[in-house]
Amino acid sequence: MNNLTRLYKDIKTFADSHGMVNQFLLIGSEDDINKREFEYRTLLMMPLEANLSRELNSPIYTLDFEIILIDRIITDNDSSYISSTEENINVIGQLQDFLLQQQDDVEFNNIEITTGMAEDYNITLAMCDFTVNLARGSYTKDINI
Repeated sequence: MNNLTRLYKDIKTFADSHGMVNQFLLIGSEDDINKREFEYRTLLMMPLEANLSRELNSPIYTLDFEIILIDRIITDNDSSYISSTEENINVIGQLQDFLLQQQDDVEFNNIEITTGMAEDYNITLAMCDFTVNLARGSYTKDINI
């Protein structure tokens, strides 16, 4: 399933070359977030689930991921909060456009916006699930058993 590797590399390339993203991390669960230190703005990618389909003789994998953007802002500063939230949404939109340009069959869903508090700063978060369809091989291939 080298299409998944290519998708990961595409998202990593996007994050690494984007001027507004300082760090890209692949995480296994939301628990991993609390165990990490971040370089703000951080783009996180988390696999959620996968489905197999042979509907209409078109074998595909359908995979769901969550994208999370985390940014650090000044405490009690409405302008900073609005600007960071707008930028987070913009980066997610650009990621969607980038993946479509790479010919990936992706569908992005609603963006959830929230904040968190630390002692001397606040954090803005934008979270979005997306689905990607990846081709799989024909069932007539030899199977290693």
